[in-house]
Amino acid sequence: MAQDERIDLCIVGAGPAGIAAAERAAARGLRVVLVEAGELGGVSHNWGALPAQALSAAAERAHQIRTARDLGLGSDEPRVNFARINARIRTTIEDAGPAVSPEHLVAQGIEVVNGRGRFTGPAALEAAGRTIRAAHFLIATGSRPIVPNLPGLEAVPYYTPETIFELTRRPSHLIVVGAGATGLALAQSHLRLGAKVSVVEMLEPLSGEDPELVEIVLRRLRAEGLDLHIHTGVVSVSAIGNDEIALDIKTGPDEKRIVGTHLLFATGRQPDFEGLGLEAARVRMQRTRPVLGRSGRTSNRRIFVTGDAAGHSGTHAARHSGERAVDEMTGAGSGEGVIIPHIVHTRPAIARVGMTEAQAATRLNGRFEIVRVAMAETDAARARAEPHGHARIILDAGGRVVGAGVVGTSAPEIIPVLALAVERKMKLSDLGNFLVPYPAFSQIIALAAAEYARSHAGASPAGWRRVLKRLLP
Repeated sequence: MAQDERIDLCIVGAGPAGIAAAERAAARGLRVVLVEAGELGGVSHNWGALPAQALSAAAERAHQIRTARDLGLGSDEPRVNFARINARIRTTIEDAGPAVSPEHLVAQGIEVVNGRGRFTGPAALEAAGRTIRAAHFLIATGSRPIVPNLPGLEAVPYYTPETIFELTRRPSHLIVVGAGATGLALAQSHLRLGAKVSVVEMLEPLSGEDPELVEIVLRRLRAEGLDLHIHTGVVSVSAIGNDEIALDIKTGPDEKRIVGTHLLFATGRQPDFEGLGLEAARVRMQRTRPVLGRSGRTSNRRIFVTGDAAGHSGTHAARHSGERAVDEMTGAGSGEGVIIPHIVHTRPAIARVGMTEAQAATRLNGRFEIVRVAMAETDAARARAEPHGHARIILDAGGRVVGAGVVGTSAPEIIPVLALAVERKMKLSDLGNFLVPYPAFSQIIALAAAEYARSHAGASPAGWRRVLKRLLP
């Protein structure tokens, strides 16, 4: 085995969090080793968010062809070549590859070790036949899909959100177990590409999201033909012949069988610490997970956990958590959290930030206000025939933005402005002073500010002048 090497930071896992942490640490002059057993870029780049967006783009284009009559054009059923879609997904991943390539990282002074890392002591990690001793370690090993243990599953082929992109032929009937953000987004993509899709969810769809926004998404999915079964458990699964799969489900006392051709489990993810040897590192564990303190520090003060492994789901959140972990290690951390938006990539999409209505009711003792504006009120929605959705902005008693949710095609582009407002404790009236390009979906923020001003202006001429000033483009 090679002689021990002393470095400043050893990172295990080269997904979004690990790479972001490595780049930040290297930029600050630290000697960094990045250990990765698989593909650089992690799940998000190779099997997750990036390929899902490429698939969604093809599905969106198919939907636009199918609904072209809304814009005065002839509509037709799109001819879908699933093999070509799959090839484009691979090309998209390859085109984004240079940003996560070994050459790109080495050029920044980051050493990349291709191998599986395992702790051999509180300050030592073995990888690729080497023992690496470091001042700090950062675990960024991500997460892995959860597949429920169902009767009959051992005899049935199935997919997870990481393997579904291996399909080169369109499924005739895709059955999706799980109606979370990933499950519904993948279900809608395949639905728009011409597959029949059934979704089975034991609890509420998109649980944890604002029910008011979720209902708008579900209404659109059902209108597009999604077969959705909620509050429904899976009793068993079985193969029928060579090319069909049967799911026996139960909703209350009612039992039913769904027969499809392909099965996808989108039932959540769990942090992946398998094989790391955290016991040897003297990290205190709670069942299979390390106990984490502030900023992801473990009981071994040398070792931090970040990214998906620490519960920071979403590529943007994972990257930020990796950078913040380095800040904490180097004493540059501010101790203040950054407001991070959450996105559900359905169509229409859901974007939210800050407090939910339930949280506001508790934390603000019921002293809050909600301003709602329909997306259809924006001229951009009228021009593009995309009226579905609305914004709801939660204000405290002083009119400051403490939370927001947007549902609509352009929700991910609108939410950063509202996230900034939450982080800077801005008033909604401040947002009304921003100059909004015309026409744009972001006009919905100006309309919300105008609605708030109108409701609080009273009947005085001065009040109405303020309202008119905000309403006029």
